[in-house]
Amino acid sequence: MPTTLKDIAAAAGVSIGTVDRALKNRGRVNPQVAEKIKQLAKEMDYHPNQIASGLVTRTRHYKIAVILHITQNEFFEEILKGIQIAEKEIKDYGMSVEIYPCDDFNDKMQLRNIENAIEEKANAIVIVPINSPLIRKKIQDLSKQNFPVVFLTNYLDEIPAMASIHCDYFRSGRIGAMLLNLISGGIGHAIAFFPSTVMLGNQSRKKGCEDYFSKESGITLERVIELPNDPERAKRIMTKELEAASDVNYILFCGDADTALTSMNRINRQIHAVFYDLSAAAYNALRNGQICAVIEQSPENQGYTSINILFQYFLSKKLPPKEILMDSHIIFKESID
Repeated sequence: MPTTLKDIAAAAGVSIGTVDRALKNRGRVNPQVAEKIKQLAKEMDYHPNQIASGLVTRTRHYKIAVILHITQNEFFEEILKGIQIAEKEIKDYGMSVEIYPCDDFNDKMQLRNIENAIEEKANAIVIVPINSPLIRKKIQDLSKQNFPVVFLTNYLDEIPAMASIHCDYFRSGRIGAMLLNLISGGIGHAIAFFPSTVMLGNQSRKKGCEDYFSKESGITLERVIELPNDPERAKRIMTKELEAASDVNYILFCGDADTALTSMNRINRQIHAVFYDLSAAAYNALRNGQICAVIEQSPENQGYTSINILFQYFLSKKLPPKEILMDSHIIFKESID
């Protein structure tokens, strides 16, 4: 098979956009990196696809719509950072990205955003799909029209998409439960605080967590609490639950880190916690010993990948894998000190 930009990027340890700019002497690329890329291209016998390159150069009007499902959220701030990095890399090719925000889990608003994006000449959609009949039907209709749709951080079962980018949620739930079991020595009581199960990924994480606790854990999972994407309401709910469950000294938490830290500080006893995602607040809490571990789910990389696979598709019509799973990384204080 002929060598591709992706092959050279992997060999050089850089992005595809960097490889292309170096080979075309366009844009700012470190001279040493550019020289390495050119040497690799020569050694790997790379020949550019002139037809695909010419097509992108002539049209220069591809638009990618990113359609969200909630408002402010730490995890999605990291997702958007990855999207913005990818957007900068593809803008020289006439490709743009537009973000369509959405009120929390408002399927009617998300549907309007899909329709608006299409009316505004979007050539592809990246979406965090809400699991509702409205969204399921709309995505199914787009799939029948061969309109490129990429699921980001979530998915819809039995609804096709060009690609689905997310972590293995079931496994992620089991990892969190396993960590609590190890930290507790298999003795004690725990509560898990998770985001809305309106999203199928969150449902799967909950099932994975409950699966481990029911089959392999010595520590007792008292219950799983679903928290809203509203920090003040979530703090009140979490504080109330922890105050009522005086025998609970272990928690598994996924959501806004400040919500959990504030609630833990209000409780007059030590809480041992495992968090999902290394936000700035979680990073500081991990360093200070307020939490025991963090399960990182690569949000920035998820955002970047969602745009990058569409860039490759428009550049060369190369279809991505149907499912792209991100690794979950376990981070302890000793990992970052």
